[in-house]
Amino acid sequence: MSSIKKNKIRSAPDATAPSRRSAAEKRQQKPGRRKSDPPYVSILPGSWKLNGGIVLLCIVATALLYAGDLHLGFFRVDDQQYVVSNPWIQGITRKHLTQILFNPYYLNYSPLHLLSYALDYAVGGLNGYAFHLSNNLWAGVVGGFVYLVALAITQERRTAMVAALLFVVHPVHVEAIAWISSRKDLVAAAFVLPCVLAYLKYRQRGAIAWYIASLLLFLFALVGKLSVAAFPAVLVILDLVLEKRSLRQSIINKIPFLVLAALVALAVQHAQPSTGLQFDLAMHAKAFVQSWWLLTGLGNYVIYRVPPTPGGTLSQLVGLAILLGLFVLPLLLRKRYPVATVSIYWILFTYLPTQVLPFSYPVTDRYLLLPSVGAVILIAWLLIKAADQLPRWKVATATTLVVAVNFIWLTQTLGYLSEWRDPRSVWFAATRKSGDVHLYYELGWEYREKAASFGMHRRNAPLLPKEARRYGSVVWKEDPRLPQLLTELAGNQHGGPVEKEFKEYLLAKAGENFDEAVTRKGAHIMPDLFLSRGVCFLDKGDMQSAKKEFLAGVDEASELPYSEGQQESLIACHYNLAVAEERLGYLKEALSWIRLAEEEQNELGRTVISGLSDSRQQLESKMATLRHE
Repeated sequence: MSSIKKNKIRSAPDATAPSRRSAAEKRQQKPGRRKSDPPYVSILPGSWKLNGGIVLLCIVATALLYAGDLHLGFFRVDDQQYVVSNPWIQGITRKHLTQILFNPYYLNYSPLHLLSYALDYAVGGLNGYAFHLSNNLWAGVVGGFVYLVALAITQERRTAMVAALLFVVHPVHVEAIAWISSRKDLVAAAFVLPCVLAYLKYRQRGAIAWYIASLLLFLFALVGKLSVAAFPAVLVILDLVLEKRSLRQSIINKIPFLVLAALVALAVQHAQPSTGLQFDLAMHAKAFVQSWWLLTGLGNYVIYRVPPTPGGTLSQLVGLAILLGLFVLPLLLRKRYPVATVSIYWILFTYLPTQVLPFSYPVTDRYLLLPSVGAVILIAWLLIKAADQLPRWKVATATTLVVAVNFIWLTQTLGYLSEWRDPRSVWFAATRKSGDVHLYYELGWEYREKAASFGMHRRNAPLLPKEARRYGSVVWKEDPRLPQLLTELAGNQHGGPVEKEFKEYLLAKAGENFDEAVTRKGAHIMPDLFLSRGVCFLDKGDMQSAKKEFLAGVDEASELPYSEGQQESLIACHYNLAVAEERLGYLKEALSWIRLAEEEQNELGRTVISGLSDSRQQLESKMATLRHE
């Protein structure tokens, strides 16, 4: 906006100083400063109390908006590995800190992310409520920093406040906040945003301390999640567009940032296995377009999407043209609309690593958390700019536009949050939005595990009566047998005929979703899909079909590109083969499988199947008893 020119952030002494200063600027000269030095102009207009109060409001508003996710517990995907079964977060000890800081974990290297879990565990133990509350607070802090960064870039409080409000209610953030394991994105954003403020402070005063602070904050962001690796390019854009520095000046002091990014990238690359994915211009151009639409707040928000399809030669050329256009055309705006230019490049450069790094899903909501900062600043600027075109009605127009956009986004966010709170799991609604194979697999898993909590012969602990009735009321909402089911569940007897029918219904739904997943699997390597189908047959009492699925799981596991995942799948399949053989009465074969699973688990060095050695000993004792008889 024009306010940028009126209150421009002053550069450090190495930048070109203005030849003429206004009288107002001269009055800001402090005793002891040279006349040739540029005057101090705050990068954050207004009192610290006012700005601090707005930051606090962002934290409180986010916590209230997401209060409904506090009882979600731990998600099955990733939360189990990152939190529930992660021994290194359970106690802040020297050994644990050394492990977290210097070793990869779960095929990744993000130590600050794990340290945040360690702090949660130290405060609340293994309590899902505490971890969700922590996620909500991290998100609120990020929202507060969005306000401060928008204020520093635009020097316009109205625009900054609108940007922060839009950020808080943006539906693309639900996944990153409601899913505990997605905290990586929140942690990285919570450090890279103050990195911007520290860097701008350095550019204003030239104090090396602020430059070092910006480097340290960037390092913390990197070890939160590598996806911020391209952020130095955003700082270059700030220098070029807002401060009018030369390209050479803008790049030189970004070299240390690039060195830090390269070092952390090497550590992450060492930890992560290759996905075998090939860079495809057509696919990534489609991903960029999809992601930009999601940033408008009007998209279809779902946990997994079918990745865009690769293209032929013509599609590659079109994709190249689209990508070049995205990165070149904003330069045309830089002189007249610097805020828009910075915002657009913010989106592009913070989204770029998710396309360059070997992620399996190029379009994912949580990857858009940091790009959405640029998006909300751009949208807020556009709304205020549009209102300013009507001087007589600009306050009413701006208010109407802001309220309308926030209402639409808030409705989207609340609707998507309700899907995460669905007793049938978030996968139920997701299968209505996306055809990705993993959605059907996960929904089948949820049905199967819930079925194992009903009936007389249960593999899992029974649900609490209130939880069981709530689940039954949702699943059998239109079924005439629901009243009788609720009556049986209220008695907590688990022997009623209708509850048995309900369990059979759940197993049938599990089978349907597993079958659909197999149909959609394509080139995906999914040994756990066959393992889960096998367990479903075990629960139904069909041992021969279960054996067939477990053997298919063994074959599928051999195709996995990384050894740790391969070993986990093999251990689970071999153990369950032992279970099936034992139930069929083939104890010798069962003992052979369980010994193999135990040997593999010992080689892996951690527990995949708990009580494996005890199960093997019980089987050996059973066989010994039968021999004596």
